[in-house]
Amino acid sequence: MGADSETTRRGILVAARGVITERGYQAATFQQIALRAGVSRPTLHYYFGSREQIYDVLLAEVHHAMVVCVADAERKVGLRNQLASFLESLQRWSLEDADTLRFLVAARLEHHRGPHRAEAAARIFAAVHSFYDSVVLKAIRRGELPSDIDAAAVADMLAGLFWGAGFHAGFLRGRTADDDAGGVARQLLTLFESGLLESPVAAPVDA
Repeated sequence: MGADSETTRRGILVAARGVITERGYQAATFQQIALRAGVSRPTLHYYFGSREQIYDVLLAEVHHAMVVCVADAERKVGLRNQLASFLESLQRWSLEDADTLRFLVAARLEHHRGPHRAEAAARIFAAVHSFYDSVVLKAIRRGELPSDIDAAAVADMLAGLFWGAGFHAGFLRGRTADDDAGGVARQLLTLFESGLLESPVAAPVDA
């Protein structure tokens, strides 16, 4: 009974993750989740009291995985190795469980466009951005980055690249046989190391 119960609970969470990713949190309903999971509404209510509870459980699982990825990356030596480790984690997610990666990116969008603000979601995003803030500041102290660099801007840029790469890996990758999330990650690191531009380019001047 215990194993069957956990299987049913897991099936509900997987179904809910898919429905929320496809429709958004506000549009996802208990009925849709029950249908996707192949269970009755009473059975769904037996395991979870509300849609918010399901969402929080899913977000908590992603937050745990994110904390592990951050800890692994922070143990590496040097900014490049830290960034590579974090992007490799993204690639593993894409290959092993693309649905979770899609859910992560969808939760990011949901958090900003809808009235619902989940604390569990905020913790995930804070973990990502705190990681980039931390590694950039430490790289400056080690002399890997210029001391006069705008640390906040660099961290925001890296976070933006992370979410963009996550969107690509979660929603765009797999459309063609030549898609390679690892290649995208490696190219991002190469660009970061050498600079996006080899020489300064003047800002455009309005005519």
